[in-house]
Amino acid sequence: MQQQSKLRTASKAGGAKLAAFVGVIALLLSLIAPAPYTSAQTPKTTLDLSKGSIKIGNGTVTGKTTAGVAAVYNANGYVITSSSSSETVNTVTIGGGINDIELKNVKISTGYNGLSPISIENAGTVVHLTLSGTSLLTSGNPKKAALGVAEGTELTIGTVDGTDSHILTANGYGGYASAIGGNEAAASGTITIDEGTINAKFVRSGNYGAAIGGGQGGAGGKIVINGGAVTAESYGGYAAAIGGGNSSTGYNGKTTAITVNGGTVTTKIPNAAAYDSIGYGKVGSSYTASIQGSTSVVINGGNIVNRNDSNNITALLYKRQPVNEEGQALYAAGIKLEDAPANGTAVDVQYEGGSVQTNLVNSGYVYLFLPVGANDVAITREAAETVYYGTVNIVEGGIGSSFIPGIASRTIKSAPVLTVSNGDPEDADLNEGKTSVLAVSNYHEVVNAGGYLLQPGTDYAVQWYKGSEPISGDLEDEATLTVTPIEGDVYKAKFIAVSGGKVIGSTSFSAVKTALAPKEGGSSIPSVPAKLSVTSEAEFTRQPDPTAGAITYTVKLTSDDGLDTPIEGATVRFYQDGSKYSYTRVTGTGDKAGVISFTFNALLPGEHTIRIVYEGGKSKAVSYQGASYSKSFTVVKPERPSGFTTIAAKTGTTNGKIYGVDESMEYITWIPQIGTNQQIYSVTGNVIENAFPSLYSIRYKASYDGDVYTIASDYRYYVWVQTAQWTVTPVASDSVVWETAAVDVVAGGSAQFYVHAQDGYEIQDGDIQVKYANYSYDSETGLLSLDTITSDTRIVINATRIE
Repeated sequence: MQQQSKLRTASKAGGAKLAAFVGVIALLLSLIAPAPYTSAQTPKTTLDLSKGSIKIGNGTVTGKTTAGVAAVYNANGYVITSSSSSETVNTVTIGGGINDIELKNVKISTGYNGLSPISIENAGTVVHLTLSGTSLLTSGNPKKAALGVAEGTELTIGTVDGTDSHILTANGYGGYASAIGGNEAAASGTITIDEGTINAKFVRSGNYGAAIGGGQGGAGGKIVINGGAVTAESYGGYAAAIGGGNSSTGYNGKTTAITVNGGTVTTKIPNAAAYDSIGYGKVGSSYTASIQGSTSVVINGGNIVNRNDSNNITALLYKRQPVNEEGQALYAAGIKLEDAPANGTAVDVQYEGGSVQTNLVNSGYVYLFLPVGANDVAITREAAETVYYGTVNIVEGGIGSSFIPGIASRTIKSAPVLTVSNGDPEDADLNEGKTSVLAVSNYHEVVNAGGYLLQPGTDYAVQWYKGSEPISGDLEDEATLTVTPIEGDVYKAKFIAVSGGKVIGSTSFSAVKTALAPKEGGSSIPSVPAKLSVTSEAEFTRQPDPTAGAITYTVKLTSDDGLDTPIEGATVRFYQDGSKYSYTRVTGTGDKAGVISFTFNALLPGEHTIRIVYEGGKSKAVSYQGASYSKSFTVVKPERPSGFTTIAAKTGTTNGKIYGVDESMEYITWIPQIGTNQQIYSVTGNVIENAFPSLYSIRYKASYDGDVYTIASDYRYYVWVQTAQWTVTPVASDSVVWETAAVDVVAGGSAQFYVHAQDGYEIQDGDIQVKYANYSYDSETGLLSLDTITSDTRIVINATRIE
């Protein structure tokens, strides 16, 4: 329809600045305000649901107190309870304002044509819901949610004491609405769960709405789980457990954004579901790609158990991996305590990047989502104050099962491996009358039953034995034992736990070493000097990981006698940052004779030193002396880039643009998944052009100058090139000059044009004809601004002739 013109005024600009200032102040106040679940100093008004239905508006209330008296509005909020322990058909409707509500021991069950037991309505309504005791909400209407959270409203759930002992169960009918969230054909508003035991399910199978999220045809909106024990079951229907509902035609451009930061989350969906447990529901096959593009699932923590209706563990997302807030791909890991405590045992789980207090499930398991690499986990049984340790190795490229198994253990797995050293490197025998050194070769490589690397001296020690008698190792090194045996002497060792360390008990014995009869000593063999030459430094052999650096060195081991003979089959050790523990590699043969490569990983920002050592040995009947190489360098990591602006593109086109980039950056389309072979594009110039509608992730490139290694920055993802819906076209005329061509815009978006009157004309209020948008025109600059564009539109200006 035709909109009234609005000429720009100074007061309008000033009002915009004031509004921005007020917004900043409001944000600061919200950050220092007390948590919404703490009791206000002024008491809330108690409303008795057994006396009748309750309606709360912005400054209004309809309902009765426990005394049967009509309630008056109380800005401090309300306690909603019932003086009767029976179920009631009376309902609660909250439609306006910011409301602090305590829900205390209520049971609401509505009929087939009834309202939602509790309904949050009208955009802008905010509800802080504090649970006290046990409440049950059951919707008998297939089109109404048990706890309705309309699009544009906000619900935050906590408890009166911050624990999960307070329970809210929301039973949906099993029809077209969610259990908690949107009604039929409606997206959900914003839902945040901080505390409490939340059960969202359906009393009948065949539901088209999510347990928590959108109704049929509705997106999941924004859902954040910070804590609590959340159970969401959608196993008899066609929707996600948490997220979007079922829809054959998608979600009409609306989004689902789910973040799990903590808590225990248990979901259930059908066995053959071709959609997410947490994310989107069943949609038409032609809409899957676009729905995946508008669905964000970020996992920053929590014990998350996703099952199907056969109670087997299933995927969180359908055919893709979730990410954390840094954009790292995550994989499901099931970690079992080795002695399998009972289900429900309270545990405190600590791991790199997160922690969660939860309960064991599935006969001693916790389920975490972890990034690629070796992830150390510590799990404490709270009642017994017993700590278990494990390392879960997540490999690049995904997994073939629903989760990667791991063990958290308190026992040592490795047994000692013994070697014999003598003056002659070719002599490895233990003989009577000859002094030899017994050594534990795996002393720095001991792990527990969960694969967790233990620390010698802190977690375990070596106990030597001569026969069955315990003896002490060498004073300067307990991992060695110097002996001058007689024939028949038997030596062995085992690892024993150190008090206060991470393990208990001891291992089995090593293989025994038995002294042989006396033996004539061999003649010494002259050795040749060796050298290590670096042929390639800091080679990138895979996509740079923004979490930590990885530098590959290629070296060649040769004789240092002027002949440079390659030394084949030699063992070379690689040390990082002063560690006693090394990685070993063997030099090559043939066209790779003497050549070896190794990648130093986990180079976090800071100072680093690497050392490459050949300890000497024999190759092709020639004995060589040792050689080494060392290097120090600094690792730095830039902040993620920011300040991007975009121009939308219509579906099927590549006319979108991203501004604010430069040639120090690179980008991918969609969300980064570290370890996968995603195409990375370098930025050329200061704009990314030819962009199609999608999510783009942009970061600074990695670089190395020999002294400083700058690892790639974290991605700045969620840089959207939005899908343009409408085209705004300026219409040429004899009375004006257009300096801006037609533009494509998103639904409800804005556009700007520069237009001036021809000589002899001026543009007056009323000369401008614009449909389906609001506009304003600045005659001094010639800037015509449109906003709230709701359709394709043409701009017609018939300027007024100056008499």
